Amino acid sequence: MGIPVIADFSRLTGGSRRFLFFIVFNVVSWQCIVGPAMILFARSLDIQPSLVGFLISFMPLSMLLVGLTVPLVNHYGPKRVMLTGWLLRNLLAGAVFLIPLVRGWGLHYAQFVLVASILAFCILRAMGAGGWLPWLHELVPVDQRGAYFSMEAAITQLTSVAVALVQAVLLTGPADDWRFLMVYGIGIAAGLASLVWMALIPGGGPTRATAAPEVSYVGYRAAFRDHAFMAFVVTAAFGYSALTWLLGSALVLYMRDALTLTPAVIMSITAAGSMGIFLTIASWGRFADYAGSAAAMFWSMLGHAVCALLCMALVPGAAWTKVALWSVFVVASVFNAAFNVAANRAMLGYICAQRRVVYSNIWSIGTSLAIGITPIAAGYLIDHLHGVGFYACFSLAALFSVACGFLSRVFVREANRGAAAAPIAQAEPATALNQPAGAAPSAADATRLAS
Repeated sequence: MGIPVIADFSRLTGGSRRFLFFIVFNVVSWQCIVGPAMILFARSLDIQPSLVGFLISFMPLSMLLVGLTVPLVNHYGPKRVMLTGWLLRNLLAGAVFLIPLVRGWGLHYAQFVLVASILAFCILRAMGAGGWLPWLHELVPVDQRGAYFSMEAAITQLTSVAVALVQAVLLTGPADDWRFLMVYGIGIAAGLASLVWMALIPGGGPTRATAAPEVSYVGYRAAFRDHAFMAFVVTAAFGYSALTWLLGSALVLYMRDALTLTPAVIMSITAAGSMGIFLTIASWGRFADYAGSAAAMFWSMLGHAVCALLCMALVPGAAWTKVALWSVFVVASVFNAAFNVAANRAMLGYICAQRRVVYSNIWSIGTSLAIGITPIAAGYLIDHLHGVGFYACFSLAALFSVACGFLSRVFVREANRGAAAAPIAQAEPATALNQPAGAAPSAADATRLAS
């Protein structure tokens, strides 16, 4: 399986490869700071599931702020905006190291520090992420987008495997604050290191003629009138909500609270899911390039629906549960990543080159609402219905998956729209920076759902 991954990597331009190198460090950062470890840390501080749902929602809901970054991205360029946002988000996340100091004043102070630091991290990330997709649209040619996103997902998941295994080792034993703070220390250090790679990526300069309506707030009016694009955003929102009902919120809490698994075991299962994605994602990228994004979205959503229904058979105490859990989690992770690759591939095809910033922001806002509201609803159901709440989340995950699958057959198309689908000219079209050279992972941090 490694050979197809290498082949996909060799197809990419130098700028795309350097973006992937940046993503390696970026994945380590957000996996440690706002990944599954955050949920486990919050529960160790006795934060209720409903508030955990809000914590999970901070990242996607904060992405609503990207709409405010249009003038910044156009005036300063995606690169400067992202560099500033990424630096500040990692500095403010360091507030978590105050938790051992304030815990003596009362547990609620420690809970407040964790919530505040995660919120600050997410807000600054959102302000910087407004430049992510416009920069990618500039870097990745149309005929390489399937290869890029599958490569991005593969490297992201391979990195996630390593991160999850390291976290499993660090979290083995009593769940005290310092074990989680070691995880956060790794995440913040990796986030600061990612700035070095970001600085080496070509392009990302300001948009010319920033006063033109196409690159200002007025451009939103034309984008909202693009009915094909808006139908696609709504369809994808159903899919991202389905993914969040299951892996994004309910299943991790179910493993901890209902199946009473330890943090080390949960992180090991997460690592297995990431490895499953790594071994299969290149094939999904090629399938999306061959059969189209609509077909890839349809089949990945139907597979995800089956996994959600199988989760209802994972009864606490049953002999088969802990064995079956590994298989269900891995397969669900594979379909999760496959949908993400197909949806992002389709999205870049819909973007109008003259309004790439506003199109990217509408996409981010629409999907972020779906990803952000869902964990709040899931936390509420689990808090008030307890065990029944978990099964309600699994059922809704299956329902939303089926809805998205059939909607994608109707509304998602291959958007080869001539000039609208053509990539924007690269800032340094013939330099060594754009020749095959580097490598690194994902735009998942941007939506994800996430940079």
